[in-house]
This record gives sequence, structure tokens and C-alpha cells, in this order.
Amino acid sequence: MNSLLRFFEKGKAAFLGLPTPQKILYTGALLVFLGSLAFLIVNSNKTEYATLYAGLSQEDTGQVVEKLKAQKIPYQLEGNNRVSIPKDLVYETRLSLATEGLPKGAGMGFEIFDQQKLGSTEFVQKVNYQRALQGELARTINQIDAVAESRVHLVLPQESLFKEDEQPPSASVVLKLKSGTRLGPQQVQGIVNLVAGAVQGLQEDRITILSTDGQIIFKKSPSESSFGMSDQQIEYKKNLEEDLRRKVQTMLEQLLGANRVITRVSLNLDFNRTQVAEDTYDPDSAVVRSQQRSTENSQGKELGPGGNPDVPVNVESKLLQNSPQEDGRNPALKGFNRQRETVNYEINRVTRQITYTPGSIKRISVAVMVDGPYEMKENGEGKVGPVFVGRSPEEMKTLEDLVKKAAGYDEARGDQITVSNVPFAVDYTGQDLGMPENRWIKMVKENQRILLNLLLMILIFFFVVRPFMRKFQQLGKEPESLPDSVPALPVGQDAGAAEMLEPPEMKPLTLRQQAQALVQNDPERAAQILRSWLQEEV
Repeated sequence: MNSLLRFFEKGKAAFLGLPTPQKILYTGALLVFLGSLAFLIVNSNKTEYATLYAGLSQEDTGQVVEKLKAQKIPYQLEGNNRVSIPKDLVYETRLSLATEGLPKGAGMGFEIFDQQKLGSTEFVQKVNYQRALQGELARTINQIDAVAESRVHLVLPQESLFKEDEQPPSASVVLKLKSGTRLGPQQVQGIVNLVAGAVQGLQEDRITILSTDGQIIFKKSPSESSFGMSDQQIEYKKNLEEDLRRKVQTMLEQLLGANRVITRVSLNLDFNRTQVAEDTYDPDSAVVRSQQRSTENSQGKELGPGGNPDVPVNVESKLLQNSPQEDGRNPALKGFNRQRETVNYEINRVTRQITYTPGSIKRISVAVMVDGPYEMKENGEGKVGPVFVGRSPEEMKTLEDLVKKAAGYDEARGDQITVSNVPFAVDYTGQDLGMPENRWIKMVKENQRILLNLLLMILIFFFVVRPFMRKFQQLGKEPESLPDSVPALPVGQDAGAAEMLEPPEMKPLTLRQQAQALVQNDPERAAQILRSWLQEEV
């Protein structure tokens, strides 16, 4: 304890003996150090807050805050109605609020019927039902990731006794999207189907969806086909073209390198819904379906013409006239034999009904531009630089075949594939073509911020912290003062004798040299020693 007190006393005395600029410097450095230490201690012990709910409506935010106050839970309110509480209480608080039905979401749902009043009229019941339906639809729509808030407005006409007097229901949906997000065609169509399926008798052409900035997201007229709106067709075409372009682009970049291929794709799509019904008969595949044969014999009666002449009959008759009998008589008798045969054939028949769905590809057009290769040659100005030499026809043919395979080329469909080898408008001067970037340089570029911070910390340590610590250690050491009594040297004795009075390992310099160095390096310290000697003599 005494040594520690003596250390502080010596440090105080040394500090008071410093010049004023050094006092200010050391004091400022000490304050900065203490402030940084206090900042780290406060931050390490500060309560960490986490988001409990975000993007709530004003009503839900107020109810959640009231519950937090009742439970004496600390909270913070931020922008976008964000409520934050201590991190270790987030999940427990969410469960506690969920048991009480919070947050309720946008509008009032079917829980409105939990608070029925005695004597409610039919009109009030209908209005409450409409409010509940609107609130439930808004809550469901809010579950979509890109939707921050929504409002649903329904028009439910009263039922009429006459069919011609009935009016169809309609719906309007207002969406507030999250920053930087947008709804895709499938998500918009999903919202339309949700609203149409939740309201009895509601058709898609009676639904309107728009955003809070007034942009119409969905509006379908009755004359449009069931496939969807024209903007949906455009979006479908763009997505299909981009997917095909990416297939060709990534394949060629793996072969030729990045930034050396440009691919553009154009698709001609058929959005008409077509139904084709056809019957095909094959006369060569006739099959006997039924066959009927009859034979008739007659003799001794002369038959005249008779029967239906339109009936196909195979008749084989034999008239016996003036034929003698075995007994020699010739009675002039007449007879015939008749045979009838009817055959029905069945011809092979094929019936097909073909339905062509909208969005089928009618024609594909792909244009590909390939860069390089280059060679380092001397140009007309006498400078060495990259010169475009082009690719061989065999290589271009191979690239074209690859593009055709990747794009699904169909010559019968009229597809067009063009692959061109042209120099790109890129300045390659000063670049090492074909040589990969050095991995150390790449690592420095990727981590330049971390390396800069590390360099600053090293500089602060060597030029600020280290000198300060070295000076502080010097202040804590015993002040090296000259001995209280110096033996007088005989007259004429040189400084060599004085040097022998002290051990050479402890005092490598002579007393005169030490005194000169002390006066030159630290005049104030030398003056302080002289003052102490004078005070001792007095």
C-alpha cells in the first residue's frame, strides 16, 4: 500500500513538473481513454431491444402499448409503428398478447358479432356483416409479404324479387406496399380470386385493385378473355424471354468468359384460345359389320317382273323352256333360282378435339453477339495494343449449334437464330488480356475497409498509445538524481579519475557528460535538481 501511495506521489510530482502543453496533452489523452472505457462498459451492460411488432395500424399500436404499460414492460416506439421491447421478453410477450387477441389487424372482423346489443335491427346486422367481411379480407391480404396494409370496400346490393332488378356486387381493394417491393401477376390474381371467392356472386370484372399512390394494379373489363389482362400477358412474355435469355447467356459465359457475350431474345406468343374438332375416316380400313344372304328357288310357274328395282339383288335365274322331261313330255314349264346377299361395312373413324391454350410460342428469335479474341499487336501508331482477330467459322458454327439446342430451335416453326462475332466497344488498353486477376489484389479490394481500420488501429497504437505508456512508465520509476554529496576531486585530476568512482556497468557516462545531457535534454529537470541542492545547503 505504501509503495502504491509513493508511486502516485511521485507521479503527481512528475506531472506537476511537466510543461503546460504536455500537461494538456496527457490530460486529454487520459480523458479520451476514460470516456472510451465508460462507453464500452455502458454499451456492454445496456439492455438490448428487439422488435415486437412492426407495421401495425394506429389502433393496434395503441392497444399493444397499453398492454405493455399494464404489464410494466419497458418499450420503445420507432417509425412505421415499430414497437420494441427487451430481447429476452419478445416471445413471451407475443404469446401473452396473442391470448388476448392482439394485434387484431386492419379493421374489425367477425368478432364484431361477439358484442351484440339487444334490439339490433336487420339493417344494423347487414352493416355489421359487411364490416366483418371487409375486415377479414383485409387481414388475410395483409399476410402477403409485399403488402404492408390494405383496405377492402364491398358493395353488397339488396336482394330483389325480380331477377332483372338485381345488381351484382362489386369490390375495391387499396394496397399499401412495403418499400422496394411489388406484386407479381400471380399474387395480384391470387388477391382477385380471394375476394371473388369470399363474396357470393362477385365476378372478377367487378373487382378493382389499386395502390396508395393511385396506380391501378388490376382492372378487368367484361370483354377481356378469362386468361387475364393485357399487362399480365406482357409480364408473362417478359418473364419467358428473360428466362430463355438467361439460359443462353450463362451457357456462353461459362465458355467464353464474362462480359464477352450479349444475348437478346424475342418471342412471338399466341394468346388466343383455340378449339379444333376433327373427324378422320380411313377408307382402306373397311371392316365387315354385318352380312345377310337369302336364296329362293321356284319351278312350274311363270313369273313376271316384280319386286323393288332399287334394292340391290344378286339374282341368278335359269328359265327352263321347252326342256324335255325324262318321260318324254314337254309341258312347257318355267322356273328360276334367286340368291340375295346384303353386306354392311364399317369404316375406321377418328374423332379428336384439340384445345390450344393461350401463351403458346409461335416463333423464337435469338440474336447473340460474341466478343474477341484479341491479340497484342503493334498498331499503325507504333504502339502495342489489342487487335481483334475474330473466331474461326468452325467455332462460330459450334456456338450457333449450342444456342439452337439451348433455345429449343424448331425450323418448321420459323425460328431464327443469329450468332455474330464482333468487337465490343471496350477499352482494353493497359489490361492484361487473358490473365486472371491476382488473388492477393482481389482480396485487398474486397476487404479494403477492414484493412484500413486495422491500419488506423496500428498507427494509433504506435504513435499514441505506445508513447503515452512509455512516458507513464518513466513517471513511475525512481527519479534518477545526482548523489547528495559529490567528493571533491583533487586539483589537476582529470575526468578519468571521476569515471573510476562509479561502476562502469551502472554509469557508462562520466558525471560531466551526464550533467551536460541532463541540461540539454531536460532543462527544467536540471533546474529542479539545482534548486533542491540549494535548498539543502541553506
